[in-house]
Amino acid sequence: MPSSTQIDPYHASTVFALSDHASVQRVGNSAVILLADSGQLFTCNESALSFLSKLDGVRNFEEIVSMFADEFGTDQVTAHADLSTLASALLNESVMLVKR
Repeated sequence: MPSSTQIDPYHASTVFALSDHASVQRVGNSAVILLADSGQLFTCNESALSFLSKLDGVRNFEEIVSMFADEFGTDQVTAHADLSTLASALLNESVMLVKR
């Protein structure tokens, strides 16, 4: 796994997608993520699953933040901060990647 990613996930126009080797399987209101190349397993809660489901390689980060805020009834600032933290962790674990 890479030790850190140089991409700033806070940039509004950044577009993310799931890594080719990441597989997400829903389990109730949460999910399990398998990284096929390393065999690592991660669990995620409902909010992380919602974020992952929006990573289509087309929507930019700010669009996802807005959708997430609407879905969970939170303000944009809080959603942006929370998803920035999540995005950083997912990038560092190679669960997702930057498309552009």
